[in-house]
Amino acid sequence: MKKLSIIIPAYKVDDYIEKCIRSLSNQDLPKDEYEIIVTNDGSPDRCREIVEGLQLEFSNLILINQENQGVSMARNNAIAIAKGEYILPIDPDDYVVPNVLKSVYENAKSRNLDVLYLAYEIFDKQGKSVWETDYASKDNIVFDGVDGYFAPRSLEMKDPDRSWAVLYRLEMLNQHGINYPKNVPFLEDGLFLGKVFAVAERVGFSSAKFYQRTIRMGSATNSRLLFSKKAIDGFLLAVNDLMHFAQTIPNNSKKRGLINHVTAKFVFLPLTSCLKTNNFRVFIEIIKSLKNMGLKKIDLQGCNGTYLKYGRAYNKSIVNFMLVYYNRLFKMKYSRN
Repeated sequence: MKKLSIIIPAYKVDDYIEKCIRSLSNQDLPKDEYEIIVTNDGSPDRCREIVEGLQLEFSNLILINQENQGVSMARNNAIAIAKGEYILPIDPDDYVVPNVLKSVYENAKSRNLDVLYLAYEIFDKQGKSVWETDYASKDNIVFDGVDGYFAPRSLEMKDPDRSWAVLYRLEMLNQHGINYPKNVPFLEDGLFLGKVFAVAERVGFSSAKFYQRTIRMGSATNSRLLFSKKAIDGFLLAVNDLMHFAQTIPNNSKKRGLINHVTAKFVFLPLTSCLKTNNFRVFIEIIKSLKNMGLKKIDLQGCNGTYLKYGRAYNKSIVNFMLVYYNRLFKMKYSRN
């Protein structure tokens, strides 16, 4: 078994993919102790050609070619052939600092972690650092899965639902049948993480510099995908997925509470998206779909923050939910003025 399997989905990133792979090769682990698996997701540019050229240099670089199926299936197909003790997802337009993989693996291994959050820094298009994580206070703490899920989340946190730059024990994923969801085009990482942290027993953080992320226009996180029908349909698929997964978690447990919290997130994302754009026709359609799924009311055990507030209102009535949402939107708008 190898120590690490680094997985990279590639689609229309031929300007970035070589730098990404070279950063993963400029490391302090012997090449035979880790593998880099790139899934070319039917990319119409030079991604395949570039990776095939790099395979002549790097013996641990593996290429999967598939028809375009989206980032989730690209990652899943890489995980399916992975031989590493830990999985490390990396986005193809991001980079890793030199000589860090050995310490990252040893950190996870020595503490017997199921999940290890790694530090990252965000750069703008001009290469200027604009934000970075601060995990220093968490370095020596081992959290359970639920506390580990909430530990890095705050108003200041960027990309709280990111699954990249995180180590996952492969055995844990396989044991619980956890993979990335198909046909959930927005926040698919959030669904994946909800399941991961509901089963993880030991979660750690590393504040050592590791990952460099560049803001790039045209990526999903910078698009209006959140308000599209495709995204809304995906959120409903996520809700259904989480409801089935919840049946594998003991009821009224702390872990079940986390699944309830994540389920509430995917319930309220499409509803609030519709209200924000005054799309009441789709709003009513979503309400009908939720009722057909048995979600006339939501289990709020384990929910907190805004989702708990929305959930209490939703469970009273749809009108009450709308009033609470618009009141919050009004307050947010005028607090900025």
